[in-house]
Amino acid sequence: MNAEGHSQDPVVTVLHDPAHDREHAAHEQPHDHATEVAHAWDHFWENVRFFACFFGVVLLTVVAWNINFGPTGNLVAVFFFAAARCALIAYFMATLFKSFSFVTRTFFFCAVFLGGMVFLSWWDSELRGIGDPIKDRVNHLSPDHVP
Repeated sequence: MNAEGHSQDPVVTVLHDPAHDREHAAHEQPHDHATEVAHAWDHFWENVRFFACFFGVVLLTVVAWNINFGPTGNLVAVFFFAAARCALIAYFMATLFKSFSFVTRTFFFCAVFLGGMVFLSWWDSELRGIGDPIKDRVNHLSPDHVP
């Protein structure tokens, strides 16, 4: 018996579908190495442009940190550069997954989470006495304590 007619693994013979193989072979394009290399270089340069842009935004953030724009100007600059970085990361994720709905949901969740953290930080800084174990502790002086 030849190897094609007899297999030791019955699963391989069950999963083998010659009709599907013929259909798949009919839709295959001939392999062109030059096209594949050109396509890879296109992706490479797209990623180089993205990372150059992202690195530029990070450098602008560092430079803006050393500039005093005033109380509201600093806040606007911080949120602008943070939004720019978030948008670039969302774009990069969209190019990776090719499904923008997933990236949109993830970005929305992160924005809501960030808003919640900002709210909790603001709430803690405005209402300082709540939940403070040092303030809430009762300091009873012992009878043998002499001031």
